[in-house]
Amino acid sequence: MNAPRQDLRARQTRLQDYQAMLARRLREARSLPAMDSFLGLQVGQRHWLLPLKETGEVLEMRQPSRVPLTQGWYTGLVNARGSLLGVIDFGLFCGEGATPLQPGSKIVVLSRQVERACGILATRVIGLRHAGELSLPAEPPSMPPPGQPQDAPEWEGARFADRDGRDWQVLDVNRLLASPAFLQVGRQAA
Repeated sequence: MNAPRQDLRARQTRLQDYQAMLARRLREARSLPAMDSFLGLQVGQRHWLLPLKETGEVLEMRQPSRVPLTQGWYTGLVNARGSLLGVIDFGLFCGEGATPLQPGSKIVVLSRQVERACGILATRVIGLRHAGELSLPAEPPSMPPPGQPQDAPEWEGARFADRDGRDWQVLDVNRLLASPAFLQVGRQAA
């Protein structure tokens, strides 16, 4: 008779320990400034950091419906919970070639405001990153490929490196969404 009671007590103790651990982690997460938390993702060969406060949700990859007479980097529209969402091939937009897609690729929504939201194709979503885990890169940024402008776009924020030596580029979502080049999805008449 004592064995079932002891098992029940052990399970209750484990549950209480688990709840205490969750509460502690939530308190710690709330104490971190939102600006210091990022969503890490890979687009082609580049690694990007999207500030969590400016990032919407992560959607399963689905084929966007093409829209005629749009830029080559505008891949089309998807239905995201009843709202149409424009999807951008961010690799193409940056002039680096099409974003390679693989099993597990996602569409990352760039704004929490529905009227400003759009999605970018991500080769891989890597997960949460915190500024405390990153440092300034050891070497200066490499020169852009021939034919690329020398100045970085205004929507490229700070560069960091992680413990594995991987370079990360912060994406200033608000500046990108306000950029005239990004807003012009229609093809220009020749």
